[in-house]
Amino acid sequence: MQVTFWGTRGSIAKAGPSTLRFGGNTSCVSVRSDAGTQILIDCGTGAHGLGQRLMAEAHGAPVDGHILISHTHWDHIQGLPFFAPLFEAGNRWELYGPSGLGGSLSEILAGQMEYRYFPVAIDQLSADVDHHDLVEGTFDVGDVSVETHYLNHPALTLGYRLEVDGATVVYASDHEPHDHVLAFGGDVSRNRHDEAHCRFVAGADLLIHDAQYLASEYDDHVGWGHSTVEYVVDIARRAGVARVALYHHDPNRTDDEVDDLVALARARARASGYEGEIFAAEEGMSIELRSDAARRTDRPMLPAATSALVPHSMSVVVSARSPEVATALAAAAESEQLDVTITDDLHRAFEEVRTRRPGIVLVEAVENDGGFDLVAAIRGLDAPYGVDVPVIAVGEDGERWRPDAEETNITEWLVWPASEFYIRTKVRAWLLRRVARWENAPLPVDEVNRIASLRALDILDTEPEDRFDRYTAGISAELDVPVALVSLVDTDRQWFKSRHGLDLTETPRDMSLCAHAILEPDVLEVPDTLADPRFAENPFVVNHPRVRFYAGMPLTLADGSRVGTLCVADYRPRHLDDGQLDTLRRVAALVVNELQAAHP
Repeated sequence: MQVTFWGTRGSIAKAGPSTLRFGGNTSCVSVRSDAGTQILIDCGTGAHGLGQRLMAEAHGAPVDGHILISHTHWDHIQGLPFFAPLFEAGNRWELYGPSGLGGSLSEILAGQMEYRYFPVAIDQLSADVDHHDLVEGTFDVGDVSVETHYLNHPALTLGYRLEVDGATVVYASDHEPHDHVLAFGGDVSRNRHDEAHCRFVAGADLLIHDAQYLASEYDDHVGWGHSTVEYVVDIARRAGVARVALYHHDPNRTDDEVDDLVALARARARASGYEGEIFAAEEGMSIELRSDAARRTDRPMLPAATSALVPHSMSVVVSARSPEVATALAAAAESEQLDVTITDDLHRAFEEVRTRRPGIVLVEAVENDGGFDLVAAIRGLDAPYGVDVPVIAVGEDGERWRPDAEETNITEWLVWPASEFYIRTKVRAWLLRRVARWENAPLPVDEVNRIASLRALDILDTEPEDRFDRYTAGISAELDVPVALVSLVDTDRQWFKSRHGLDLTETPRDMSLCAHAILEPDVLEVPDTLADPRFAENPFVVNHPRVRFYAGMPLTLADGSRVGTLCVADYRPRHLDDGQLDTLRRVAALVVNELQAAHP
């Protein structure tokens, strides 16, 4: 197996005299098997040079190959429109990449080639190009076995493990420690997700790993989705990796500074007892990997049936008797371009599942309505389908604590009411066989009385008032945050009585961080929403306004009802110190006084 680096820089291409040795082009690595299978991993600006080389060496013969995209951030796909083999008739290329919310791989790649940005559309490429959406699993590319594994990055990102000719190379860019403490070094086994990352790279002859930062730089880059050198060395040592290529060099790092980074990594390796080779990936560097049977490491492999290739047609069966629930579930599934079968008859629902084998089943769960019996019947179908198919129960929060619900093997509970955004996220996540990182807050135990107290204030949907706006403007300035809100949590929405720095008047309740905050008596602080599984895929986080920090103090009335919050938000991760938390509590008490005061 021959591995060649064509682009080693991260984030943005950086040409100039300070990056001559390690290179300024962005991510692109080629892998060629002894049998001639040609694979590109990522298609940053480095792909331009590779494409020119392939066309020159072909002397007019067809140039075929495969491109594995880790994720669709610019620095990993910007070379695609400049990759010459795609513009030559008679060539055939297969493109693979992660399937996620917001469109297929082909749709996402086509976006950067719209006429507003590029003169040639993706459907005008002369080569025969096919696209394949991927999840975690295994598949073959020619004589190369490929295993995929989700990495920890703000965008849905896959790592690739390639095995051929008795050798193994693992490509892991871009990835951040799941446990942020591990960025500074430590026992990676302390976190099960970081340990899973170790298992994925275990025994590799070559590990190409994102090492954009040093531990000393990490505090300013938490949540950006990149590793530290210290973490990479610890991963390599625990995983028994033979060679480590430090990769995805920061665009601000000069060649001399990359040398310093390598020296630090090697010193850490010596101190920890790691005997593998460590070097920085250089543009143009080529490495021959050969079988080393003495080094083979036993590791659990995914079953061969666990295909990483997403089927082009995915279906869902919906069993719901409530028209409101049925309509919402069907609309969400259809928005994801799924083939939907919907019925209010439990027997028909079971037959549809038994005969059609849908990718996911949504069951409305109501007391004594038979929904839990349907789940049990589905679990009784032949293995592995009956055991593995995701079955999502939809119902009020209280229903899931019933004994028959807890005894039923439900994959996940979707708390009703829920917005279409929330339902779509859950459906897509389980079709991809991964946990959705967005949780709907359960209802408070006093929800009925709480809503009555909120309505009694007679304040919902009223005009803005200075008596509230002065507090949001004041705390925004005092805490140095761009957003401050007086948020009132209604039955199915959060409505903003005062909004400083935000152009929204309300959101669905399941998008509300404040709906979580009212469950506790004191401040809920979320230093980094992307690192919190309750909020990482919340549209309020991943789309406008892209909130990264949140702190909310419940607004508790005299009768004990928490009707909403005074909350602050920022577009970067941060912490409030004790004094700032006290300020938030103090101003929230003043807002409560205004809420309970007679209208002026």
